[in-house]
Amino acid sequence: MDTLATTSYQTVLNTVRQWPPDRRFALVQDVINTLASEVAHPRPRHKTLEKALGLLATDQPAPSDAEIQQWLDEHRMEKYG
Repeated sequence: MDTLATTSYQTVLNTVRQWPPDRRFALVQDVINTLASEVAHPRPRHKTLEKALGLLATDQPAPSDAEIQQWLDEHRMEKYG
């Protein structure tokens, strides 16, 4: 900021510091509302769930609980002996 802008900013800030808290809070809300239209729009949402389901899609049936338990047991035997 140049000197004039810094001086104006400081003048406004010093004035606002003298206000009661509820009035300062109202000013903050108003300033934020002025930014709402200028803030970058959020990124478009991607179809992440559909992509994840597509990655998981298979033409094989899901393993049974017994098969999963057998795999876990085999893994534990390899790991722990």
